[in-house]
Amino acid sequence: MNVTKWRSLFTQYLNELIFIWLFFKMVLFHYFSSTPISSGAISTSIGFLTIFYALSFFLKQKGRLIYSFIINLLVSIVLLSNALYLDYFSSPITFSVFYQTNNLSGLGDSILYFLKPQYLLFIVDLVLLPILLIRPYHFTSKKVRLKAAFSILLVGMALVILKPLKLVLIDHADSPIVAYDSKDLMVQYGIIGHHVLDGFFHIRDSQFKLSSEKRSHIAERLTDIHPAAAAGLDNKTDLAGIGKNKNLILIQVESLQQFVMNKQVNGQEITPTLNKLFKNSISFPHFYAQTIGGNSSDAEFLTQTSLFPLKTGSVFFRYPNNTYHSLPHDLKQNGYTTHAVHADERTFWNRHNMYPSLGFDRFIAIEDFPQNEIVGMGVGDKTMFSKMGDRLLEEKKPFYSFIVTLSNHMPYDLPDDKKTLTLPTELQNTLLGAYFQTVRYTDEALSIFINKLEKNGLLKDSMIVLYGDHNGIFYRDKGLLEKWLNKKISYEEWYREYATVPFMIYHPSIDGKVDETIGGQIDVMPTLRSVMGLKSDPRYVLGTNLFAKQTGEALIPSGGYVEEPLYITGDSIVRGLPKAQEDLLNLSNLIIKGDYFNANVKK
Repeated sequence: MNVTKWRSLFTQYLNELIFIWLFFKMVLFHYFSSTPISSGAISTSIGFLTIFYALSFFLKQKGRLIYSFIINLLVSIVLLSNALYLDYFSSPITFSVFYQTNNLSGLGDSILYFLKPQYLLFIVDLVLLPILLIRPYHFTSKKVRLKAAFSILLVGMALVILKPLKLVLIDHADSPIVAYDSKDLMVQYGIIGHHVLDGFFHIRDSQFKLSSEKRSHIAERLTDIHPAAAAGLDNKTDLAGIGKNKNLILIQVESLQQFVMNKQVNGQEITPTLNKLFKNSISFPHFYAQTIGGNSSDAEFLTQTSLFPLKTGSVFFRYPNNTYHSLPHDLKQNGYTTHAVHADERTFWNRHNMYPSLGFDRFIAIEDFPQNEIVGMGVGDKTMFSKMGDRLLEEKKPFYSFIVTLSNHMPYDLPDDKKTLTLPTELQNTLLGAYFQTVRYTDEALSIFINKLEKNGLLKDSMIVLYGDHNGIFYRDKGLLEKWLNKKISYEEWYREYATVPFMIYHPSIDGKVDETIGGQIDVMPTLRSVMGLKSDPRYVLGTNLFAKQTGEALIPSGGYVEEPLYITGDSIVRGLPKAQEDLLNLSNLIIKGDYFNANVKK
C-alpha cells in the first residue's frame, strides 16, 4: 500500500484513533501519578470515552473530527492539571477547587516545580491534530451514522454503570460509591468518573440543610465526645489560667516541621531562635497537621474552631459566611481585641471574607506593609515581623494577634542575599537544602519579632504560641533526609519523628518541658482556652485540651499532605480510619455544611 493510501486510511479512522490515544493517556496518567488503575477505573473510563465517541456520529466527518479534537483538548487539560495537582496536594482536583482559582497567581513557581517532561505526552498530539483536519473526508450516510451512534452509546452507558452494578448485585455493598475521599474515588472510577461524581456530590451538598433530627444528633455527639471537659477537668491542669488577661500571640509558621528543631547543618543551627524559645516553652513533639484540600487555610480553620476541614475543598471558600464558635469570638467576649496578619493579598484563600466570620476585628494584609522586601508570594517574614513588633505596642490590651507567616513556602526559592546557611555540597541545589535556607530565614525573622516584644515590654505580658501549618518535606522526599542523616527511615519512624509539626507554648516564666502527648491542630483551641483561663465548653469543639489527655491520638485525613488517612496512637499507626474516627470527621463536615451553630441560634 502506497503512502497516499496509508494517509487516506489514517485520515478515515483518525476519529477512532483519537479516542484510543485518549485512553492510553488515561493509563499514562495513573502511571505518572503512581496511583493504581482498577478494573472499575478501566471500565468506567472506556465507558465515558465510548459515550463521547458515540455522540460524534451525530455529526458529519469533518464535524466529527473537530468535535473529537475538542474532547481530546478538554480531557488532556483535565489529565495535565490533575497530574500537577496530585503531585503537590496528593489529591485530584475537585469542583470546590474552582472557588480557589485566585490562589493560582501566587503558586506559579510551585506548579512549575512539579512540571515534568513526561507530562508533555498529554498535550503533544494537540499540536499535530489541527494539521490533519484540513484533509479530504469520507461522509457516511446519516442513517448509518445514527444507528452506529445509538449502538455505541448503549455500550458506553453499560460500561459506565458496570462497576456500580457489580458492587450492588454481586458484592452486596450498601452503596455503589464506596470511597473515603476524592483520590479513592479516582482510583475506583477513573479521572472522568471522579469528576462526574464529584460534580454530583458538589451540587447535592450545596443544597444541604440540617433537619431537626440531625441537629439533635450533633448536639448529643458533641456532649458525649468530651466527658472530661464536661466535668470541668480542663481547668484543673498545670498550665490552666497561666495566660489569663495576658495578650495572646498565635503564630502559624508556613511548612515548618518538627525535625529541624535543635538540628545543625554544617555546624550551624537551623532554628537558633526556636531552640532558644524551647527553653521556656511547653512543647509537643508528637503534634500533627490535619489539613486536607484547604492546606494553610485548613490549619487556620482547625486551630481557630476545633473543627476538622471539609473532605473536599476549602471551608474558607465554600462556607465563609457561616456562624462559627471560635477562639477569637471567645476572647472577644472576655474583653480582647482581635486581628489576623498575613502579608499576602487579602483575597488569597478568601481570608478577607472568612476572617470576620471567625471573629477577627481586623485583617492586616500585604498593602499594610512596606513593599521593599518581597520574598516568594508576598512581603518577607522579616519585614512583616519587624513591623508587627512595633505595631503591637499600639494595640489596645489585652489583644489576640493571629500571625500567619509566608516566606517558607514551596519551592523555597530564597534570594541569594537572604541565605545565611553555608550548606555542604550534597545539600546544595536540592529541595532539602533550599528548605533549610527558608526555615532559617523565617527563624531569623522570628528573632527580630521577639527582640522587639522584649524591648517594648510586651514579652512578659504575652503568651506566644507557635505551630506549623503542614509539612514542607513529604514522605516522597524521604530519600533526601536519609542521605543527609546517613540512615534509613522506616514508614513508622517517618510519621512519628519526621512528619510532625511543632506546637510550642512560650512565656519567659515557663520552665521548659517536653510533653509527649500525641495531638493535632484540632486540639489547639481547647488547649489555649484552658491556658488563657477561659471556661471550658465541650458543646462546640471536637478537639481535646492536650494537658488533660493521657497518651493522646491524632486523626490525619488524606487529601492534604499524606497519601492515605492515618490514625496515630502511642501503640500503632493505622492506615485508614477506624469507624469512630471517620464518624468524627463526618460529624465535623455535617456541622459545617449545615451551618449548625447558626441553625441552633435560629431554632
